Amino acid sequence: MKCGVRKGMLETDVVFEKELEDFYSEDIVLIEGLPGVGLVAKVAVSYLLTKLNLKRVCRLYSPYFPSVGFIRDGRLVFSFSDIYLAKSPRPMLLLYGNAQPMTSYGQYEFCEKVLDIAQRFGCKFVVTLGGYGRELVSDKRMVFCSSTDRNVLERWIKKIGGLRYSGQIIGVAGLLVTLASMRNMSGLSILVETNGLAPDFFGAMRAIESLNKLLDINIRPKDLEELSSAYAFAEIEYERL
Repeated sequence: MKCGVRKGMLETDVVFEKELEDFYSEDIVLIEGLPGVGLVAKVAVSYLLTKLNLKRVCRLYSPYFPSVGFIRDGRLVFSFSDIYLAKSPRPMLLLYGNAQPMTSYGQYEFCEKVLDIAQRFGCKFVVTLGGYGRELVSDKRMVFCSSTDRNVLERWIKKIGGLRYSGQIIGVAGLLVTLASMRNMSGLSILVETNGLAPDFFGAMRAIESLNKLLDINIRPKDLEELSSAYAFAEIEYERL
């Protein structure tokens, strides 16, 4: 796929895959997995990518992504985010990438583009993942939930076994749920406590466990070694042009 970055670009450029199939389901869920504290979200979604039969919908390039290049074995890669479609075990859109916008305007503009795409597929429910940085973390890694809808929060917090979150959520993990509510979409933010060391596979394991309870998808690694191997594979397989 050719790079979609254009000279003088002031907004996120969305490069759709050729021959993109029409698919619409009001049961489809958007799951966010972009880099953040402890890389909890990114690692969790990378594992799903390696276990699902999916197709890439599009790649997003934002002028507000970090002004750095990611290099692996001498090969330089753009900052990007991808959206993938999986139809089973339930319809899902997975947002995965190596960056998220660095400015407030960039975050808003990027999230609106993502939600435009999600609604095109019928999405009415958004789940964001992230790490909650703490100096001391519990052995089990506690999960903190928040939502713009009290009914949504009450419904899912018990099933996940989480606690109500109080504080701030910086970046896509918080903004995507907030903006979704303005489109009459439901949303839930799931933060897993982490000591901030990245990648935090313990935190990501807990995030995957929460997704399984939330979505009834039964996709979970047997141990940390499997999770770390899947993440290493995803970085090579999915983080390329």
